[in-house]
Amino acid sequence: MLGDDLATVFAGIKDKRSLRNQKHPFLSLLGIGLLGALSGIDSFSGLGDFAQAHELNLEELFYLPHGAPSHDTFQRLFDAIAPDEFLERFHLFTRALATAVEGIIAIDGKTIRNSGNGEKALHIVSAWCEANELVLGQIKVKEKSNEIRAIPLLLELLDVAGRIITIDAMGCQRKISEKIVAAQGDYVLGLKENQPTLYRDVEAYFEKVDQYCCWEELDKGHGRIEKRTCYVTDKIDWLVEEHRWPGLQTIAKVISKRILQGKETTEVRYYISSLPANAEQIGKAARAHWGIENKLHWRLDVVFNEDKACIRNDNAAENMDIMRKWALNILNQHKGKGSVKSLQRKIMMSFNFMKDLLVKTFHA
Repeated sequence: MLGDDLATVFAGIKDKRSLRNQKHPFLSLLGIGLLGALSGIDSFSGLGDFAQAHELNLEELFYLPHGAPSHDTFQRLFDAIAPDEFLERFHLFTRALATAVEGIIAIDGKTIRNSGNGEKALHIVSAWCEANELVLGQIKVKEKSNEIRAIPLLLELLDVAGRIITIDAMGCQRKISEKIVAAQGDYVLGLKENQPTLYRDVEAYFEKVDQYCCWEELDKGHGRIEKRTCYVTDKIDWLVEEHRWPGLQTIAKVISKRILQGKETTEVRYYISSLPANAEQIGKAARAHWGIENKLHWRLDVVFNEDKACIRNDNAAENMDIMRKWALNILNQHKGKGSVKSLQRKIMMSFNFMKDLLVKTFHA
């Protein structure tokens, strides 16, 4: 039964509510929380309303001896759950969902605005699989500058063998490159002035080099025209000898020219990579990295209203972030050519539609 499937998803998470606050069954509340997230509910009061509106339907799936739980019940629940236990179940579920993770894994961080209880907002570093449109894992850090320490820990949670890891310039670090190569993966890393000597050498080299392969891509849409040209060379023996960067095989220069409303802008970005000199492969990897911004971070903000959720308690803010990504992973597997928002609307309109979608998820 679907209720049993949902209970299995959260099995192993400890109920840390006080005894007097255990009126409603733990696994029933978590199941309702996931259904609410699939529906786009973005607050504890919203979960309370969702439970009340669908009380009869929910009783078909879950044991609810005291009727629909209130918003206070959901708040206490997500405040009490240990995020590491919640995250472990999320990782297990995602591995089962992604039987074959392909292609590029992008790693990047996002700050959840209006989170934090009188302290700095929560910052989450996530791993995003572009081909499968799945969040593979995440780690919480106190601030963006701590991403450098978090990324190696996140890599340990992933199977990177045979895959390309893309990270922006914040993650362009020797230890991170070394960890990826040691795990038999490859990397395409953004290069900026945080690695000043290497950046200057790569920039100067592309100003004089004439031995490179080139790939161009033209993109039209939303009233803009963008032409991206990727130059790649592996004639860098001197650079490898000088910097001794782990796994370094190629360097790349990407020039993006964009025309929007009659105005033209040009942006130049540099990359280092452990891949061979294939301009199309590296150019597409550099482009695909932005999927974590456009398909994960943007959807969390616009579709799930994450930044305006105003959940202050650290445990609750992190647990609800995990729950949103749980829901997003499920929705991405079923949206087809439509949008996540459109799928959420259908779920809100029909409880049976939501049940059918979940049955397909668990018994595909």
